[in-house]
Amino acid sequence: MKRILLSLLVSLPCVALSAKYQSCESPQYKMHVEKRLAFFEQLEKQRYEEALNQLKEKPFESWDRQDQEIFLSVNTVLLAKFGSKELALKNIDRFEQSEKVNMQLAFSVESGDMPHLTNIARGWIALKDGNDEAAIEYLYASTKTKGSPVLNSFGPDLTLIRALYQKGYGSAVLKYLELSELFWDHKLSEEYTSAWRKLIDKNCAIQFHFYDTTFVKTLAP
Repeated sequence: MKRILLSLLVSLPCVALSAKYQSCESPQYKMHVEKRLAFFEQLEKQRYEEALNQLKEKPFESWDRQDQEIFLSVNTVLLAKFGSKELALKNIDRFEQSEKVNMQLAFSVESGDMPHLTNIARGWIALKDGNDEAAIEYLYASTKTKGSPVLNSFGPDLTLIRALYQKGYGSAVLKYLELSELFWDHKLSEEYTSAWRKLIDKNCAIQFHFYDTTFVKTLAP
């Protein structure tokens, strides 16, 4: 609850702030985005630490299946981004094995989240290993999913494209956004992706957050 309130307090002024900048070349705008990205990183790191504490408090294998599935859905990417390679691979394997068990149950429905999140996690492992090309291939592979209620509503993972875009892979990000439209396709998603395409075209710093849709409206056509 404290983290949610902190996020809201920091987020509220951002729409007004972003509207002040008429050019993505503005040093103030670049600093604004840099601070926002650092804030997202801080929140993700905090969630990662909480996930580690969960694993320390009680062996994963002793959890009930629902708790295991929720944990893996929420934390597999974070554990790959911030944790060791060994820990990341262990949780990817747990996620995949959990899906295999689910598919053997009566009335089972194939998960759309698992292939997306495990490929993003593998992308983080590759990126941390210095293999950018492999990271991008895993990024693309993550879009080979039928989607899910979460993916269809809230969209694909944005953590990996934040890192790749900052390394100069704007074209890879554009392709990822295009491929993600196969499962993330509604009015709000169109607003987001349209804004990001315009910002990438102008080589702007990007938060990959809904505040980008406010800032892009202030740019000259």
